[in-house]
Amino acid sequence: MSAETIKANTTAEEFKIITDKKDEPKYPEVKEFVGGMVEAITFPNGDLLLLNEEGKLIGLPLNPEATALWRMTFTKETHINGYNDWVSGPAILIKAKALDTWAN
Repeated sequence: MSAETIKANTTAEEFKIITDKKDEPKYPEVKEFVGGMVEAITFPNGDLLLLNEEGKLIGLPLNPEATALWRMTFTKETHINGYNDWVSGPAILIKAKALDTWAN
């Protein structure tokens, strides 16, 4: 499943994919969207996943779209650990080509 397929099957309230630098959100916008402190995870292809750092601890619901992307990226074949992890709560994926401020 590609990121484009995931994007087509998501709800805007839970998961956003940013593909253009002009749409890259600022920290306050991300903090509001994820509902707390922001954790940034860089994917091997350079994409950046932004999520609530305490999402699991505070019991935010599973984000199926972001979790599917996570598990497609961090597989048992490519990573020693983390492949069984999941994403809780709203998340934003910024494609590598769209990174500007967050890349610094």
